[in-house]
Amino acid sequence: MRVRVAAALFIVSAGLGVCQRPPGGPRAPAPFYEDTKNIPVSPEVQTDRKVIFRLFAPKASEVLLMGSPGILEVIKKPLPLVRGDNGVWSLTVGPLAPGFYTYGYAIDGGLRTPDPSNPNLEVRRWGPTSSFVIPGQDEAPIDERRVPHGSVHVNFYDSPNLNVQRMVYVYTPPGYETGKQKLPVLYLLHGNGQIEASWTWTGRTHIIMDNLIADGKIKPMIVVMPYGHVTREIKTAANPSAAPSPTDAGTIEKELMTAIKPMVESRYRVLIDRNHRAIAGLSMGSAQSQMITLHHLDQFAYLGAFSAAGNRAEWEKADFDALNKKLKVLWLGCGTEDFAYSGMKNLHTLLETKKVKHTWNESGAGHSWPNWQVYLTKYAQLLFRD
Repeated sequence: MRVRVAAALFIVSAGLGVCQRPPGGPRAPAPFYEDTKNIPVSPEVQTDRKVIFRLFAPKASEVLLMGSPGILEVIKKPLPLVRGDNGVWSLTVGPLAPGFYTYGYAIDGGLRTPDPSNPNLEVRRWGPTSSFVIPGQDEAPIDERRVPHGSVHVNFYDSPNLNVQRMVYVYTPPGYETGKQKLPVLYLLHGNGQIEASWTWTGRTHIIMDNLIADGKIKPMIVVMPYGHVTREIKTAANPSAAPSPTDAGTIEKELMTAIKPMVESRYRVLIDRNHRAIAGLSMGSAQSQMITLHHLDQFAYLGAFSAAGNRAEWEKADFDALNKKLKVLWLGCGTEDFAYSGMKNLHTLLETKKVKHTWNESGAGHSWPNWQVYLTKYAQLLFRD
């Protein structure tokens, strides 16, 4: 993957060092909290798809494995690690189905923290969590292959609506930088607590798109991944007692339509008619995508909703004849173990009752990345076919 960063300055100073060794003298010992000799192997994915988690915490009294929905489908609830004589806590779980998983540790009743042994992270609004992949025998959408690769651009822009600088990730397909052709665009929105990088660094959208393009299953397209929360912080020093506030869907809708969309159309070679513009999202982003489309049918011809139904009242007052005439694809997907399943199934039933053409994709598993990665793979193959 090639990452292009716009409007950012990186300064590297070769003169800043840590624990430098005096000429001819012994190396200073690392402090205990940075001693790499104490880092255990974790997670250890075994050939039978069982996973061993380990944490060096000799002074802890309790360590719990906190899992994403994918792991929770196996362990059912947070599980305690067992302390060994060397201060290393460990726990074996599984076997786990092939796919992408996130996890963390809660130490002595504290908030979930990432695994210090694991450099692979899902970056979230309320702090990172660790991740790993269970490989399968069959090729997965997120498997890296020797195919032509696109680029991921990181764009900073000043939001006139929010009076802050914000960020948006943009995937461009292989050959875009040297070409001249204008391309269709997919706006892809993340879930609650996630950030603009989530669909790339965790969802691996760039890999999915590269593979689909190489296989001739999709037309080359640009994918725009904006930030879906109003504020970056959950709590601030000015208001430390504030509870996490829900996203202002109206503000995000305005931001996408009046700031992000014009910025993308001015910086990138994109087709600007509705027939070449799609939108989709997971969880919170699913609800946002639905509302944006219902309010702007003149702007979007494709809608994908993963693992969350939108506002029921908005759907019930929708012009269903207009939906049939204007939406080329309306795609719904949810896992049967997902807490959003009942809402999504009810939306599917409503659309059936109103005779609105749509695709209903019911899968196993829950509210987790393995489902969303597959949903994106299926949805993308239906876009811009005519």
